[in-house]
Amino acid sequence: MPVMKLLILFTILVVVYQIYSYAVTRKREEKQRICRGLGIALFTIGVATLITRDAIMVFSGLFLMMLGFRLLAYSLDRMDKKVFIDRYDEPSSD
Repeated sequence: MPVMKLLILFTILVVVYQIYSYAVTRKREEKQRICRGLGIALFTIGVATLITRDAIMVFSGLFLMMLGFRLLAYSLDRMDKKVFIDRYDEPSSD
């Protein structure tokens, strides 16, 4: 039975990674929209798999959470790279 569960989980994780690769290759607004939605979904599924407390499920849940965090980070990427948020302009003394 554990071998069958491992094969099914491996197949699911490969499909999830293919969907992740598709989402990352999109452009501009479509990339933000798809990455945000898929990131939230993968993170939620990853948290839900932690409930089972089975070693195989826990590691696959952590993998799904990691992919979800990465997709959320991609969705927060700015499209216009000309404005830098962390740049400090000193106030003029005039």
